[in-house]
Amino acid sequence: MKSISTYFFLLMFVTGCIAQNPAQKTTKVKTFDIETFEKNKNHLNEYFFISKDSSIIEQRKRQFGYYEIIKPKDSYFQTRNSYFENGNLKSTVQDFPNDFLAGIMKEYDEQGHLIKETDYDAPYTFTWEDILKLIKDRKLDMDAYGFRITRGSSEKGTSWSITYNKSEKDMLLGIILIDGITGKIIKEFDQPYPSEE
Repeated sequence: MKSISTYFFLLMFVTGCIAQNPAQKTTKVKTFDIETFEKNKNHLNEYFFISKDSSIIEQRKRQFGYYEIIKPKDSYFQTRNSYFENGNLKSTVQDFPNDFLAGIMKEYDEQGHLIKETDYDAPYTFTWEDILKLIKDRKLDMDAYGFRITRGSSEKGTSWSITYNKSEKDMLLGIILIDGITGKIIKEFDQPYPSEE
């Protein structure tokens, strides 16, 4: 009888140990609230609202999923999220509205597993903060007509470009080209306002 109870105790102990194996770690990714969107969308399949932290949220239904832009209050950047039809996050990235992508873009499969990361800031040692300082030092108006910041990197080089309203009277835009590595001004020139046709 003693050997049966010893055997039973060992069996319970081994079974208990097996049950305590740690579960695989999974990262919880953001999901799209389809139900709330469906209740609030307009006739164009869009829903706009302001979140509790005063961010402006734009959501849209696309052919193969959902799309969201989050514009935090007092930020130069916005976040663009793309979602699968099941509501799981497909990709997320920050951008300077309509001009360039910034930070690390993360892409996921339909089950929520991270499959790719792309660092859009990597080639630029002359950073966004350096560009912002240059803009402030030159007292450029970021809200004026024609203002844009773009950047590009290829085998030919890495650079920033700032377009600003130089003269409303003369209808001129100023353009500054900046080396994206050293911060050296490559070129400055003027350009007339684009003709409106």
